Amino acid sequence: MSERPHEESGHRGYLFAGFASLFAAAFIDNARGPVLPVLCAQLNIPYETAGLFLMIGNVAAVLVTFTLGRMLPRIGDRKAAIVTSWLAVIPGILAPFVSSEFSLLSLGLLLGASVSLVGSLSSILTIRGSPEASRGRFVSMQQVMYGVGSLIAPMLFSALTRAERPWWWLFTGASLVTLLLGFTYFKILPPETIEPRPRIKASPSPIWEGSTVIIMLVFAFYVAGEVLASMWMSTLMVGRQNFKPEDAAQYQMAFFLVMGLTRFLCFLLVRPRFEVHVMFGCLGLGIIFALLGQQGHSWALPLIGVLGPFFPLTMARISLKFPHTWKQMMIMVYVCIQSMLAMMHLSVGRVADPLGIDQAFLLAPTFLVLSMLFLVPFLRQDRPPLMSKA
Repeated sequence: MSERPHEESGHRGYLFAGFASLFAAAFIDNARGPVLPVLCAQLNIPYETAGLFLMIGNVAAVLVTFTLGRMLPRIGDRKAAIVTSWLAVIPGILAPFVSSEFSLLSLGLLLGASVSLVGSLSSILTIRGSPEASRGRFVSMQQVMYGVGSLIAPMLFSALTRAERPWWWLFTGASLVTLLLGFTYFKILPPETIEPRPRIKASPSPIWEGSTVIIMLVFAFYVAGEVLASMWMSTLMVGRQNFKPEDAAQYQMAFFLVMGLTRFLCFLLVRPRFEVHVMFGCLGLGIIFALLGQQGHSWALPLIGVLGPFFPLTMARISLKFPHTWKQMMIMVYVCIQSMLAMMHLSVGRVADPLGIDQAFLLAPTFLVLSMLFLVPFLRQDRPPLMSKA
């Protein structure tokens, strides 16, 4: 294998930035789930408009993630971390003024862009700051922060609802946090020297070869299934199982608790030779619990969070399999994920209105099954050197 491009790695500042950025992105992202049924009631909007609120955020995410991929080689990881944190302040400024369908969709667009910019960069920062030999475990630990941020979002929503405070406090508070993070990154991340881009490129590895397309589909279908389950769980429980919004938020909180716990256990216990078994086991159990939850067994909905270790373990393999193009690969994976999420949210909204949210929820296990089917040929091709030596 040829040498990796020289970059300072193993820096704690990058690890902190990756962990903190994912926490912020997870909070903002998953604050939308419990807020959604409240917005439907307050603004008197149908499920299709609620799906459009989420879908338009994914369209914005595709555009800004693609732009981030083009800008990253020019501005560097440090400056990108600072700028994206400050841009994520904008949705919190708009949130208090949402009173119509137009302003709601504008908020959805800004939220989607913010979550995507901060979230996609967080993985790059974590991989940049982690040792190669234990990268899978560090990415798993980073993803625990996704579970923590996602857990705190419905917890605060429940507290604010019981205290009769407005829903937009969630997003305005998150904006203040990202503003402070930007100043923190300015202090702790080391200055970078941006190397000039070569005029003649020496035949880089093709991004759109068969194995890369397959891994993009693995992630796209997996995230569509996971996000559908977490984002629409509250709406399913309120709309079909007669839960109060604040009680449904408790189940969503339990979902992220299970997700964070399984990722933390993965960091502690899982060694490279067991990773494939864990990946398939997580998907299989997630499919079973999603089907049980859709059938009205509310206790099974939080247990879908057992999917937790799948994303970080699979993401870590990208940097090992594609040592020279892993940043470009990650950006393209996130673009593919956001494109799939846009189609998913729109599909759920359109299916839910005529058939019911419970029927639309069946898409979650369907997407997870498709992810598993594409995972099989990818793992047959995937033989990262570190994995085989473990």
